[in-house]
Amino acid sequence: MKGMLMPLRRSVLVLGVVLGAGVAMAERKQDAINMKIAYQSFNLEMTPEAVTGADFQVARSPGMLKGRGLKGSFALTLKDGAVEGSVGGAPVNLTVTKEGDAIVAKGGFGGRPVNLKLSPSELTLYVRDCTYRLKAQNTNRFYTGRRSCDRAMTPDSEIWLPDEFLAASPEEKAAILFLAL
Repeated sequence: MKGMLMPLRRSVLVLGVVLGAGVAMAERKQDAINMKIAYQSFNLEMTPEAVTGADFQVARSPGMLKGRGLKGSFALTLKDGAVEGSVGGAPVNLTVTKEGDAIVAKGGFGGRPVNLKLSPSELTLYVRDCTYRLKAQNTNRFYTGRRSCDRAMTPDSEIWLPDEFLAASPEEKAAILFLAL
């Protein structure tokens, strides 16, 4: 019996460490893109040189994003009104425009269709077969709302955007959101 308790105690310890890490990651960081999607929370720290997270490394340079994420390695060229390149070997071809105070992006990203509308009042995007319909909460940096591919009891999705993100070009904003989601 004593031999059987040791693996159980280790499992409880590991579970406690994992849950503790989840709580720490759920804290909003002022210099990070903070996301709560379904039952997962993650932070992507954003500096002038990079955007980094647990499984997300992006090198930022003028007119270029390079790195790796959950969808594989990528190299993206940011041009005025366009994002081109590849993600995980699949093509990226986005058209990015301004409509009033909103950024609108349409096209293909990683070989799949995508759409984005980011304004001070809403964030609506279609990526990986899900539509996010998020409304701004008293600021143009915190958005919350439903995701079409979630069940009724799934908590609302939340996205909080730092100053560094808000200062980025429209093309970079679109690319980073599509990479992160």
